[in-house]
Amino acid sequence: FCGSHVGGVRVHAGRLNRGPPHAQCLHTMSFAASLTKIVAEKREEQKAREKLAAKWKAHEEKLLESLIDTFKKKCMREAELERCEASISFASLVREISDFPTHVIVDSQHLVENWGDGAASWWYYAHRGVTQEFVSGTPVSFAELLESMMPKFLESAQELGFQSCKREPGTWKVVASWKPPDGK
Repeated sequence: FCGSHVGGVRVHAGRLNRGPPHAQCLHTMSFAASLTKIVAEKREEQKAREKLAAKWKAHEEKLLESLIDTFKKKCMREAELERCEASISFASLVREISDFPTHVIVDSQHLVENWGDGAASWWYYAHRGVTQEFVSGTPVSFAELLESMMPKFLESAQELGFQSCKREPGTWKVVASWKPPDGK
């Protein structure tokens, strides 16, 4: 009951309303109920998107593990050549990972072409958030994909105990150095 009925006239939220009792109240509740339904639907959509984002994060973790393994092998090759530093292109490193998304050049833009075992929507929700819907077919810049993974890659690489491991500014090169046998 959303208002009092006074002498055939309903009083609702301080206003006088004519017409059948509770007609305005039902309409108001119906609209409010529809708003509640919209909120519930949006929350469900976001939960579904969060699940897709979690799929990318799990997939990305596997890709990063493969990248680190390949990076370690390249560093070992440099050590076998009696070098104490490796300069490795992250962009070329990803090409050696069979499951890594591939790219194509379209109008001078490097765009993700194939997501491998992943999906563009997974990546989108993991890196751009779950509030906006991903539109299927929306191109993703390959550089943006690489850039989204670079900090995590560097963090993992730095945990390997290098004397130094960092990205060369303005490039995709990762430079790692380790102590020479004489310790100098």
